[in-house]
Amino acid sequence: MRLRIDGCDVSLDLSAGSTFGAVLGEAGRTVASGGRVVSRIVADGREISTRFEREMADRPAGEIGTVDITTTTPDALFREALDGAVGLSLAIRGDAVTILSSLRAGDLAAAGPRYATCIESLGTFFQLAGAVFNAIGTGVFPLAVRPGSAGELPSPPDATAGILQRLLRAQKENDWNAVADILEREIVPNIDGWSAFFKALKEIRAE
Repeated sequence: MRLRIDGCDVSLDLSAGSTFGAVLGEAGRTVASGGRVVSRIVADGREISTRFEREMADRPAGEIGTVDITTTTPDALFREALDGAVGLSLAIRGDAVTILSSLRAGDLAAAGPRYATCIESLGTFFQLAGAVFNAIGTGVFPLAVRPGSAGELPSPPDATAGILQRLLRAQKENDWNAVADILEREIVPNIDGWSAFFKALKEIRAE
């Protein structure tokens, strides 16, 4: 397998039979040693998402031709993550309100397609939100004010994963009244909470 980091070929000291996950782990440590972080991974021309990275982790590295890793600074990645999180939260909220209106009107046909897209976006958003919060807590993302400190940074919403699970369970049971209730009473307030959290982070960074 050929590994390139920021366009330069890199040789890693890995044992024979190493997996794709092991290669990425070692590459990540190499990148971190230079004070940078991984921002994008492309394997054989396909961009690798976090989910796909987990699915490929045990795949033998020898089965993959070329891996290109793009890096950036923690500060730049943090800005990008915050911008993406705020934009996605606003889009999801808009979709949720539209879906809720259709469900309350009994128009399942209108709600269905947008609901499927909204569920996918929610999964992506909650994963991103958790990753950003954890990165702040561990110091990966630079921030003068940390959660729990004396600053004005609000706490992120709780029970995010549980809300999504309840929503999916109600959907599986075809209980669309329950789906509407969860959207209105849990999803929208939760998204609003995360949106406020990310906007507060952006304001702190702008100071």
